[in-house]
Amino acid sequence: MFGKLKYHLLLAVMVLLTATSCQRVIDLKLDNAEPQLVIEGIVTSQLINQTVKISQSVPFSNSNVFPAVSGAIVTIADNHGNTYSLTEGIPGTYSSAKFQGRVGYTYTLTVQTNSKVYTATSTMPFPVRFDDLSYKDDFFSPDKKIMTVHYQDPLNVANNYHFLLFVNSVQAKTVFVNDDNFSNGKYVDFDLYQNKSDIKVGDNVLVEAQCIDRNMFFYWFSLSQQQDNGNGPTPSNPPSNLSNGALGYFSAHTVQRLAVTIK
Repeated sequence: MFGKLKYHLLLAVMVLLTATSCQRVIDLKLDNAEPQLVIEGIVTSQLINQTVKISQSVPFSNSNVFPAVSGAIVTIADNHGNTYSLTEGIPGTYSSAKFQGRVGYTYTLTVQTNSKVYTATSTMPFPVRFDDLSYKDDFFSPDKKIMTVHYQDPLNVANNYHFLLFVNSVQAKTVFVNDDNFSNGKYVDFDLYQNKSDIKVGDNVLVEAQCIDRNMFFYWFSLSQQQDNGNGPTPSNPPSNLSNGALGYFSAHTVQRLAVTIK
């Protein structure tokens, strides 16, 4: 499932931006940036039609509709000799036949369009079981709730986590990402904190918990550092794992979903 995050100039609209990244990023030129290819690709641990979305960025002064890129040749291959060709359905959306991503496999995405080739690789990590999803009062707004994901981080294994939060089927814009630099081998109660939480009694909440590789951690962490403050430097692109100057990401990750109704 996609985070539905938009890239490049849309970052300035989606979140109030600030700050730094743990890797080098590229400063945006808000008024006259040249259009760039935007690729959002995933392979998950579910038996589904794996999907890649391709669009093109637009200048900041334009509408926030990113034009779909049609007619691309899109494939996903793994390091065990399997190759999957993706076909275009909805313009700019390319889907494979159903297959299940496998833990420990490295996947390579290849996109050919406009005489250029873009590639990215991602390795699906071993899954961590997420035990429970709970909630508690927001200290600053007691009538609102903060969600908490509970899990045991494995000892002596580097783990990286990304969480998607849905409230009544609408995805929260906040980026939730964590690693185990300070919690290796410990039991973790990870708060999905939002500066402006709107979760209240009666809401149906779903969290998609993903185990991601390290490159994807850097990507989501960079986005998380640019949100919610609004008084930082010029917004910047997160460090993509795609080649040839494309924006976006390609992620092979495991998926587990947790749901609760707020009472």
